[in-house]
Amino acid sequence: MSTIAKIIQDLKKHRQFNGLEEHVIPSKNKARFDDMKLQNPFAVANFIIKIAMEKDSPVTNLKLQKIMFFLQGYCLCKYETPLIDGTFSKWRYGPIEEDVYRNFKNNGASPITYEYEVANIKDGIIHVRTVKMDRNVLNSDVANDFEKIVENLVAIESWKLVEMTHSHSSWKDYVDKINTHEAKDYTNEEIKECFIANKKMIIGEYAR
Repeated sequence: MSTIAKIIQDLKKHRQFNGLEEHVIPSKNKARFDDMKLQNPFAVANFIIKIAMEKDSPVTNLKLQKIMFFLQGYCLCKYETPLIDGTFSKWRYGPIEEDVYRNFKNNGASPITYEYEVANIKDGIIHVRTVKMDRNVLNSDVANDFEKIVENLVAIESWKLVEMTHSHSSWKDYVDKINTHEAKDYTNEEIKECFIANKKMIIGEYAR
């Protein structure tokens, strides 16, 4: 039996939500994830966009931001390390990864039906590629967990995701500064705590 299978088997003694463990994975699994480097925010955004399109539920920019935020929180909670190599700002409608937000800004409130691409010129030829997460992540059991989280979050209405972030002290305690654009970015601890506060909604029956 593989290490990950043994860990999951042990955790079956605990309460589970939709096939995902309620408790943080032990440190030996953390070491396994530590072998993977932080992921480009656009790669994670594409991962989410692709899953959403496959589910015939393409996300808006607003919803994409909230899913990225909660996926970061899930990773911090379960693996004790961030997934995304980026920061989340505290905005009026909740957390925003500004680089990704600005890229899809012209999409407005319309669903995103394309992935982020980059182009470079080599030997006079333009090469275009879709930005993807590392193969070490995509080809691992970790990716299966990420997919389940994303699928659950895609099923939740955008307004509800906003409400979930607004209800936590990491946002509501800074409303005045948020309104004047003076609020500091989320810390990893705040992201983790916001995920934990909303975990039953994200992983549980309500997300179906």
